[in-house]
Amino acid sequence: MNMKNIITCLRGFAIPVLALVTVAGQAQTFTPIVEDSIDFVIMGTTTSNIDSVSSFPCTPIGRRVKFPIQDGRFTVTGRQPRNTFFQIGDYAGNDLRFIVDDVHTEINLVTGEVKGSEVQQRFIRCQMRERDIDKVVEPWWESLSDEEKDRIITMRGNGLPDATAKDSANLEKYEDFMGDRAALVRKNIRENKDNIIPAWYLYTDYDKMTLDELREFVCEDAPYANHPAMERPWKSYWGRLQQSNITGKPFIDFEAEAPDGTKHRLSEYAGHGQYILIDFWASWCGPCIASFPFMKQIYAAYKDRGLCFIGVSCDKDRNAWLKALDKHQLPWTALLSPASKDDALRLYGVTGIPAVILIAPDGMIISTDLEGKELQAKLAEIFGE
Repeated sequence: MNMKNIITCLRGFAIPVLALVTVAGQAQTFTPIVEDSIDFVIMGTTTSNIDSVSSFPCTPIGRRVKFPIQDGRFTVTGRQPRNTFFQIGDYAGNDLRFIVDDVHTEINLVTGEVKGSEVQQRFIRCQMRERDIDKVVEPWWESLSDEEKDRIITMRGNGLPDATAKDSANLEKYEDFMGDRAALVRKNIRENKDNIIPAWYLYTDYDKMTLDELREFVCEDAPYANHPAMERPWKSYWGRLQQSNITGKPFIDFEAEAPDGTKHRLSEYAGHGQYILIDFWASWCGPCIASFPFMKQIYAAYKDRGLCFIGVSCDKDRNAWLKALDKHQLPWTALLSPASKDDALRLYGVTGIPAVILIAPDGMIISTDLEGKELQAKLAEIFGE
């Protein structure tokens, strides 16, 4: 699919979810607490006709190991830091995640019946709630053609000019599903603030949460605050706070390099009576590349109406940046600001790309988080459409 997306696996089928690619964090430093490694045993049953289950640590993803299934039973053993999130799947869509602890765990991968520690049982119950939602949407999603799926994702991201009534109905059903999933994630977090389970759900969903939700969930005194899975949620939270603080204030100047090697400052463009749109991207960022057709439409519509469009890459490899510029034929001003203590992304609190900054003619920052349909609507409002 030609879209900016990640794939979230739900009981063996895939639902595309619009997302950002994580980039370098902010000035604050996250210090993970990695617990001592312990031996663990998870025994279970499954109805899968495959001869093995697969297991791996999943934050970050570690080495995958297979364990045999004999007469419907399997035993997974290993040694990992305590509280590591660990996944076991039977190749039949019955994937569940576990928490490494020293209490013997028994699981039925199909029904979710579990014996183990209290936190392990809670974690499995949370996931079985997700399965209940997935069971409803799976047949519908699989009934759609690839084109229909593409159109849903395009509508949800950048809009679809030729959308039909059927497209709109499909999108509404998709949004209902995503809303149910999002509500369940938040429920699972709120019901487990006394243990480490929220670290998993923040790791998977932080980029889909509002700043107010991050304020509620990302807390220094939470028992999960320093779990290794919390690095990205913390960095996103710090970046979002920074962006909130600079919105409505004068733009922050920075220096960046043009393709010909000359150095330029944002102040050469901003604050001189025109709107400035900064598109942060990188040559290695799939969602950024997928957004180019839409951004070219934005550029063509407003380049002669008072909008100065600047693409700022965070590529560390200058040659990769230049090759991407040539390959994708980006028509707007191109600048390079690779990671450093004062690079453009850090100054603007950007932790995920693509990201768009919009600056008013007087140099005040209008927004730091517009994209897709929201960006379209904002520009239409500004330019009187």
